[in-house]
Formats: sequence, structure tokens, C-alpha cells
Amino acid sequence: MGINKFTWKAFWVRQIKMYVPLIAVVYFFWYGVEIGDAIYEYFGWVSEGYGPPQQRWYRVIASGFVTWGVIITLMDLIGTWHHIKHPDEIPKDDEVKKD
Repeated sequence: MGINKFTWKAFWVRQIKMYVPLIAVVYFFWYGVEIGDAIYEYFGWVSEGYGPPQQRWYRVIASGFVTWGVIITLMDLIGTWHHIKHPDEIPKDDEVKKD
């Protein structure tokens, strides 16, 4: 028998696996212009045309990733809660029931 995916421990493991890379992506987009400026400055280049208006769009994208993460977490939370409350509905070994 496989690992039970419908426990609170499995829920928190899935959330950690999702949020660790999500935090890195959101951080990159939230501070995208500053990171780009630092890279350009390191190599002695000049980044022209990037500033607060472009930073706003990077932050909109970052906010979209956060919203996506919250929606996925809520869906997983409801699914885990439902399968803990109704353990008879948990699929056995990922097999599809045949009529």
C-alpha cells in the first residue's frame, strides 16, 4: 500500500514543497528591477528605461503568484479535510473504480 496522501502531515509537506520555490519566485519578481540594477552595476553596464513603472508590473506578477499559491492551498486544505472526514472515499492504490 502506498503513502496516504490525505493526512495533515502530507498536507504540510506539500505546502512546504510548493512555497519554498514560490517564495524565491515572488522575491525575484518583487525586487526584479533592483536585482537587475545590481547585476548591471556589477558588470559596469547601465540599465536605462527601467524604474518604478516597470517595478509595478513585476509586483503585479508577483502578486499573481501569491494569489495562485493561496488558491492552491485552499483547494488542498478542502480536499484533505474532506478525505479525513470521509476516509471511505480515499482511492485505494490510485485505481479507478469500474462499474
